[in-house]
Amino acid sequence: MDAFQRELMRRSRLAGSVLEISDFVFDDQLLSSIYSRFRGRCYEDTLGFGDFLRLMRDALIRHEGSGHKLFVELETRNAHPVNESNFYRKLARTPVEISRALLRECTGRLAELMPAPITTLPACFDDYEVIAGDGKKIKNAAKRLKLTRGYSGKLLGAKALVALNLRTGMAVAMSDSLDGQTNDVPLVPELMEQLHELIPRPILSIWDRQFDDVRTFGRLTARAGDAFVTRARQCHTFTVESCVTSRDEKGRIVLDEIGMVGRGKQTMRVRRVTLVREEEGEENVVLLTNLLDREIFSAADLLELYRRRWGIEQVFQQVTETFSLSHLIGSAPKAVLLQFSYCLLLYNLMQVIKAYVAEDGNVLATVVSMHYLFSDVRKELEAWAYHAGEVPWPRQHREAAAMCQRLRELLKGAWNPKKYTKASDKKPRGKPKKKLRLHGGHTSVQRLLEGRVKLVDNAA
Repeated sequence: MDAFQRELMRRSRLAGSVLEISDFVFDDQLLSSIYSRFRGRCYEDTLGFGDFLRLMRDALIRHEGSGHKLFVELETRNAHPVNESNFYRKLARTPVEISRALLRECTGRLAELMPAPITTLPACFDDYEVIAGDGKKIKNAAKRLKLTRGYSGKLLGAKALVALNLRTGMAVAMSDSLDGQTNDVPLVPELMEQLHELIPRPILSIWDRQFDDVRTFGRLTARAGDAFVTRARQCHTFTVESCVTSRDEKGRIVLDEIGMVGRGKQTMRVRRVTLVREEEGEENVVLLTNLLDREIFSAADLLELYRRRWGIEQVFQQVTETFSLSHLIGSAPKAVLLQFSYCLLLYNLMQVIKAYVAEDGNVLATVVSMHYLFSDVRKELEAWAYHAGEVPWPRQHREAAAMCQRLRELLKGAWNPKKYTKASDKKPRGKPKKKLRLHGGHTSVQRLLEGRVKLVDNAA
């Protein structure tokens, strides 16, 4: 490595963090173990599993999800390990068990590097590992397969049910279906089984309203000590035993009831918490939970906890828009699920970097913009690949404590308050103003400037 390359390495601290964390997480021994346990009838030949994942990383981070662009670059340098078509075929054949294990076990390695929780939750939930669950349809599958050609409309690549640890902000496990139109509820048992293997302490899981049936409640509490908070549909049969009424900080009515939900053999004793929002013209928030102790778990804390469930929706949005899930490398369902698993891992990796950048700036990790931080990561990785040429970033094998110290050294001074602070933290968003409706649904800019616009009478 010459002087120029050493100086480039010194300045590429974000790129170095990604590459060195990748070496720590995607340990050759761990990857070999995952592949040997879950490979089924697949096998390694010229392209090993670790090299295969590094190609995926470069395609997602440096080439915005384009495998073809990656191989064009590799071929110009005569550095392609296999033919491009072989890479796509290997992607399409990778068993879904590998995708699940890759996310589950590599995230466990990443968690060792997290300096502090991303989010703090009410203290009454300290005895639980708090998990938010939701399903994700992976859309816009490319019509490269012969049987998919000749159809108009969009294709769903696959379906995944993801578990997000709310304290670390990391996706920790997923269950899946190759059929993208599968309902989320049948995927719950497989996901809970994985979570029970990963997490020995009691789990408190948070779910949206489609998971509010009594049978699913039984699956969520199959292990003693586990609990759930689920948003309920309004049409539940509920027999009230006791009710306490209070008001939240905004003066809205909160009903806290304990009783039996369901009918016939499918019944369960639960607590129903209702936030009344009818005066605001919005639907009431109704939660069902098996946390029956009102003194320990207040209605306000339960409502606040459910509000944090929105974090998993933000994860899906960022994984799609920021980490190139919108551009699918493969077109077969197994390939789609492997890319989704890897994109979740990239998101988790960036959560670790975001935590260290926030620590350097002495700010909350939730203040740091993932979009702009990842944009700088991508630029530095592209610069290193372009200027360093054939010289790879030096690979180091460190233990977790040494890796944490290395990240603090690399990312010292990385915090940029003007660039990395989220827009919503610079200028908090106010309540959106009611929009005026144009007559006919459209007009011209010139008529707006001249004040000659016809509006629809909203009172009519």
